[in-house]
Amino acid sequence: MERKSFLATELFCFFLGVLGVHRFYTGYIGLGIAQLLTLGGCGIWAFIDLISISLGKYRDANGQELEDYNSKVGYGVIIFIVVVAALQILPSIFRG
Repeated sequence: MERKSFLATELFCFFLGVLGVHRFYTGYIGLGIAQLLTLGGCGIWAFIDLISISLGKYRDANGQELEDYNSKVGYGVIIFIVVVAALQILPSIFRG
């Protein structure tokens, strides 16, 4: 059985996670439909999936690890998310 690509899964989740595209890609059709109907659990479910994929903890529907996991890309995505969140939060803190 062919393993699914880490990079493709990461990109699908990052850009289309609220639509559940990464779930469809990795064989979780039912969960993909659920994410599509709930917009990724209002984004929370998709965010948790993105972190899981980035840390190399995500498995496809057959229980296989994603192919060619790259921790530099995974941790880079997490750092990017933290920086963007900080840039959104910090200005409101300093405005008082």
